[in-house]
Amino acid sequence: MSEKTIKPKNTESAADKKLTEMERKYQLEMEMMKRQIEELTKSLGTKTNDPVKVDNKKFDLDDDIDVISLCNHRLNLYTGGFGQGERYWFDKFAEVKPIPFRDLKEIVKNNRSFLEKGYFYVDNEDARKAFRINRLYESLPNMQDFIHILEKTPQEIEKQLNIATSQQKDIVASIVIWKLFDGEKLDMNIVKIVGDSVHKDLVSIANDNKELYSVGSDL
Repeated sequence: MSEKTIKPKNTESAADKKLTEMERKYQLEMEMMKRQIEELTKSLGTKTNDPVKVDNKKFDLDDDIDVISLCNHRLNLYTGGFGQGERYWFDKFAEVKPIPFRDLKEIVKNNRSFLEKGYFYVDNEDARKAFRINRLYESLPNMQDFIHILEKTPQEIEKQLNIATSQQKDIVASIVIWKLFDGEKLDMNIVKIVGDSVHKDLVSIANDNKELYSVGSDL
């Protein structure tokens, strides 16, 4: 008598099958999420830690880049928008400060209007290329020419002022006013050219300031 092979009954219920499918689906979703997190982490790691390459020049994010203030008053630069983040400040015209590449990148991004007004200068051509601001500087006075503008001839000064922003003209005018206030001898042709660029009588402003100062000192 031949033996019959008895097949085990399939005891898996419909509920068990549904639960198994849900577990399998959950596992697939978790694996997909894990891959996405790994890719995102790798991407963020590249953005925050890897050197920045510009042509044949590499910048580590901690490399210091010289920044020059072109303001004759306190200039505050922040890494975040609306005065947030790390603060770097300059107290005088032509003051130089080193700023780490990673912070300067954020400063350039969040202080775009200051760049366009010519309030500060990134004194590194490769860094300017990395920040894509070289073209912006091409439309402004040369940094060295602007710093030493009052040492130029009247004709050269007029040429520089013709391409300066209105804010830069105001800066030069305020420097002239302070020099006149301190009694420094200036070429009056230069004083007139600078004054005309901002539509103001700089000599009168300087004299008015002297009178106010003398009255205040007598009180």
